[in-house]
Amino acid sequence: MLARLPMRDLLVAAPRVNKMWNAITLTPTLQRALFFQSYSSDSPPMQNPLLMELFPPFFAPEGPHGPWFWPGDTESITKMPWASAPEAFRRPDASWRRMLVVQPSAPTLVVTETCHSQQGNFQRRATVDYNDPPSHGLRMGALYDLVVVLLNSTADLFCIRWPGYDGVNLEDDLRLSVFYTRQCSGRRAGRRLDGRFRSDVPAAAAPKFGKSVRLQWVESDDSEEE
Repeated sequence: MLARLPMRDLLVAAPRVNKMWNAITLTPTLQRALFFQSYSSDSPPMQNPLLMELFPPFFAPEGPHGPWFWPGDTESITKMPWASAPEAFRRPDASWRRMLVVQPSAPTLVVTETCHSQQGNFQRRATVDYNDPPSHGLRMGALYDLVVVLLNSTADLFCIRWPGYDGVNLEDDLRLSVFYTRQCSGRRAGRRLDGRFRSDVPAAAAPKFGKSVRLQWVESDDSEEE
């Protein structure tokens, strides 16, 4: 019966009813329903519906018009549903931080960083592994902290591609793409997030990117020159 409740009710309301219900929510079945534990790898893919509600820029489609119109930036984060009272969300023990972003869990995240400048368009990539304990898959706390690090260092815009989980290209890796424009002065154009939107945990490490390659154009992550 509890497994049929909406995630928000299961996470917040049910444990308040009594201690027995609170204990029941710790069973493997409900831990999977809450995206705290992963389903088996052959389960149908799905995104976390509660995280989609709370973090819309992370789940919005990239659109057809190139990176200048990607859904994620500092402004979109400051307008998320919880942004008016961020203190509770910043806590290290906040439940959203432990939630898997997708079911079955995603073991890796490919990060692509694209730079547009007068010298040309360049891209570099990194692969981040989340398969080892204690994470056992990409969780929202790690994804959010990584995006904040990139927005506060280089990125102006970001989007996340959810292959398979959005019904397209099941075999591809989950991918975080960030984009920035380097101005003539060498400074980036975007603005940074202030402390209200940084989690109260140690800052995430930046990905270890590989060598930059020149692109023919910047509308696609797969447009490297031969």
